[in-house]
Amino acid sequence: MRAIAVILTMLLCQLSMAQTRLDYFMAEAAKSRMSGQWSKAMELYTHCLQIDSCSAEALYQLGRISFYLRQDSVGLEYLHKAVDLDPDNTYYIEPLAAILLRQGCEEDALPLLERISELQSRRSDVLSHLASIYSKTGRLEDAIATLDRLEMLEGKMSQISNEKFSLYMEIGDSVRAFAELQSLCDEYPADLSYKIDMAYCYQQLGDYEKALQMYDEVKAVDPTNVSLQMAMLDYYLLQGMDSLYDAARDSILYAPETDTGKRIVLIQQMVQRMSPDSADTQRIIDRFDRVLQLDSTNVEMLTMYAAFLDYRQKPQEMIQAVMSRVLSVEPDNEMATQWLLQYYASRKDYSSLEEICRRGVNYHPKDLVYPYFLGMILMDRDSNAEALEVLDRGIRMRSEDTRHALVSDAFTVKGDAYYNMDKHREAFLQYDSALVYNKDNILCLNNYAYYLSLRNEDLDKAEEMSYRTIKAEPDNKTYLDTYAWILFMQAKYEEAQEYMDKVVPPDSSEHFLMTDLYTSTAILEHAGDVAWMNGNVERAAYLWQLAVKRGDDELTPVLKKKARKRKYYRNK
Repeated sequence: MRAIAVILTMLLCQLSMAQTRLDYFMAEAAKSRMSGQWSKAMELYTHCLQIDSCSAEALYQLGRISFYLRQDSVGLEYLHKAVDLDPDNTYYIEPLAAILLRQGCEEDALPLLERISELQSRRSDVLSHLASIYSKTGRLEDAIATLDRLEMLEGKMSQISNEKFSLYMEIGDSVRAFAELQSLCDEYPADLSYKIDMAYCYQQLGDYEKALQMYDEVKAVDPTNVSLQMAMLDYYLLQGMDSLYDAARDSILYAPETDTGKRIVLIQQMVQRMSPDSADTQRIIDRFDRVLQLDSTNVEMLTMYAAFLDYRQKPQEMIQAVMSRVLSVEPDNEMATQWLLQYYASRKDYSSLEEICRRGVNYHPKDLVYPYFLGMILMDRDSNAEALEVLDRGIRMRSEDTRHALVSDAFTVKGDAYYNMDKHREAFLQYDSALVYNKDNILCLNNYAYYLSLRNEDLDKAEEMSYRTIKAEPDNKTYLDTYAWILFMQAKYEEAQEYMDKVVPPDSSEHFLMTDLYTSTAILEHAGDVAWMNGNVERAAYLWQLAVKRGDDELTPVLKKKARKRKYYRNK
């Protein structure tokens, strides 16, 4: 007996020493984990398992670290082992269930949630998850029983009762389904919404008599109840009572107490039911106008009105008026600002376009489209310095997802502005930047090439860039003129004539050359210069004289001299 006692004492000492070692290494592992030394922590927790292979805590922590290191399959294995070793510890069960739910493995998570609900019977969040999974997996009776448990915890609630109603209907038990709704009505007799919901359910099932009876009961208590009126609209619609439906709808629509959400729903229903004829369209427009008289500052209603006008292809001026009202209420409304930008740009209404661009620059500084258009407007009226300031700020503040094509266009406008200020080196640097963002920017390629040719610089580069523009747009007279002019500057006169004839065809009438929008003074002068160098003196003089006659802002003293003396002089 004494020997046995000695052996037991030794075993107990060994166990105590093993536990002490385990506690020490668990503490050291926790320190490493909390300081972010994940490799060291995993090594220490693994050592803990060598001391005690049944340490659920070590397995759990290894699982957590594995998930942190994105080793999900390994992490799941560790967590499952921890739960198997300690099946009553919700500290281990709950994270595993949460991970499985996040991965969409609801059926795998189900037994874990069931275990939690056994151990912690008052966990309403767990019961909600259970009811949802039971419902999805077809275990409808279990779902109902779980909702019953939830109801005992939370009390009678419309959401729970409505879910139970749907489940009872799904299993074909209409008696218990409507008893569930009736219990809500009994529990909260002063809340008429439950009785309205119940009547609506009868209505959806085709029991119009019962539905009407319950609606009448609500009407006797509160005849102005908006929810009742909305439910009655569906009743009239299903029963084909169109005149009653229209009258009831308008009554709700124009009632001062009706909120905007219900008004929007009613108008949306009108749009869905409308016929393609113009009379129906006008009726809806009239209702928009009357509703907006009641609440002229509702942006949601105004934007829906604009969308309807666009859908019915009404004049753009009508949409513009509504969008302007949106901005008067909400000055930073981006949708309205962008729509008006496109509207004014398409109509070349530069005064209004400038105003909307300045608004856009102030309220949406990261959107490069506003400084881009504003820069072009300013440059067009010779405010080149201000244009550069606006464009510089816009490019600097642009959002990261700004289209490269737009950035390229902005640098192109900057280049044009610098050239207008006779800062040619700076202009060419801007064009180079533009081509970095879009190597196929046709406008940039044309302007860059043309300005190089005017300065008689790098003509081979100019020719290459210009040729790309006419390949992209072979009928564009501006680009053809640039290419012909570069060939002229290279003394390739016959080739220049070939391309210039596409810009100013030899058989063109004087009336056409004087009125064509794409035939400018500069183009006529170029055509005359090319004709002169190809020995066609009469045609050259004729074209110079027409160029002077057009008399736009490209009329120069050298051109007047050429036309007057019928002789070529080189521009300086």
